[in-house]
Amino acid sequence: MERTFSRRWRALGACALLIAACASSDLDLDERSGATSTTPPPSESTVSPSETAGTPQGAMGADGVGDPYYPGLGNGGYDVATYDLDIEWMPDTGTVDATAAIVLVPTEDLDTFNLDLEGLDVERVVVDGEEVVHAHAGRELTIDPAALLVAGDDVEVVVDYGGEPTPIRVGTDVFRVGWHTDGRDAYVVSEPAGAASWFPANDHPTDKARFRFVVTVPSDLGVIANGLQTSMSDTGDGRTTFVYEASDLMATYLASVVIGDLVFVEESTASGLLLRSAYPRRLADAAATDFADTAAMVEVFERSFGPYPFETYGHVVADEVLGFALENQTLSIFGSDLVTGRGAIDAIVAHELAHQWFGNAVSPATWMDIWLNEGFATYAEWVWAAGSDGPTIAESAAAVHARADFGVPPGDPGPEELFQATVYLRGGLVLYALSQEIGHDAFDRLLPLWVERFGGSAASTADLRALAEELSGQDLEAFFDAWVYGATLPPLP
Repeated sequence: MERTFSRRWRALGACALLIAACASSDLDLDERSGATSTTPPPSESTVSPSETAGTPQGAMGADGVGDPYYPGLGNGGYDVATYDLDIEWMPDTGTVDATAAIVLVPTEDLDTFNLDLEGLDVERVVVDGEEVVHAHAGRELTIDPAALLVAGDDVEVVVDYGGEPTPIRVGTDVFRVGWHTDGRDAYVVSEPAGAASWFPANDHPTDKARFRFVVTVPSDLGVIANGLQTSMSDTGDGRTTFVYEASDLMATYLASVVIGDLVFVEESTASGLLLRSAYPRRLADAAATDFADTAAMVEVFERSFGPYPFETYGHVVADEVLGFALENQTLSIFGSDLVTGRGAIDAIVAHELAHQWFGNAVSPATWMDIWLNEGFATYAEWVWAAGSDGPTIAESAAAVHARADFGVPPGDPGPEELFQATVYLRGGLVLYALSQEIGHDAFDRLLPLWVERFGGSAASTADLRALAEELSGQDLEAFFDAWVYGATLPPLP
């Protein structure tokens, strides 16, 4: 596929933009999308970048995991097992009335602990059936249980909260993350730190959990969320409650709800994977055309990457000009501006699907490792092109290498530039070069083994290097130093 790249090209949160259409534009992405006209002003985030590097090492009970880019994200001292979110959306006021029931397991004895929640009001907190003292400032909800929480015990934390969810600006100066609304509709795009805008969370990809969503809306609206719909019921007062359950472990930034006038569509792949999607009524026919190749993409990717890692997949289109797509787990979200009915967005559709293996099943250990999401998904675009009578992987890699100047290393793009082109395109080139360095036999084993070994958890660039060295028997220090961390883009092998 022919593409044009420029220094002004920017990508949004783990998304694939319409590169050919946007790359040569001199407009900022906000100007292209029109997002500034409908997005509320950002709340004041307490997440601060850091120039330190390494794996998160949050102290027990700490108000952050120590991510090298965003040390204020997440919390130390426990692992979350489940989130059960009960949310009533009131579009007339743009507010939610919600309860989060969280089961967590302390990793050390705790006398206090924190959850991430920003911009919403907390009514009360109950720990193991007893209302407890709490304090809420900025992003940090600090909870003081009545008794010591013992390491290894299941602890139930119930938080009653509500208010007007407000998107957060962190991770990029291009857009805000979290819960968005434009009138009656609402949608969630959270990468990297927007989960805290709509539910209390341990908001870092190293702590994955299972989710249940109970969402009540006016009966003229529909709801779709991660996982499978398990029920839908009329409350009898002009509202409808939708229940979705996501049984696979999921990072908080991938949790999503979309509310609107939706048409629901279901189909299956040849292997029986359920594909369920939701489109704005006015775009349903066009969207069906644009996403028609999804089942074939799943089959191509399963041959290269191993079995699809979750119970379902599908797409939702927000009835909003976003300028991007995002790979929410089992339910990638697309802006309405990407839907044309011409079947012209295969590269973006493939990119978001590939993230289900790379980024969702295996999440980044730190946000410095984001190239492991985007580089893999970009490489997957080339895999799909080669598998659907397009250019070979080598031809796609050569075209990108020849047309772009990636002086910023993908392994350290900076905390405010997570989504710049080098993370995507030079990240994809890293994988192509690695296939040449270690040989196709070792590389073809690397891709599915990466998901098999680290699926359901998070992994780092160091983990990728170690696995590649294990399979190839080679010392790859010089390769990773040059391709992942070097200031200068190396020549293609």
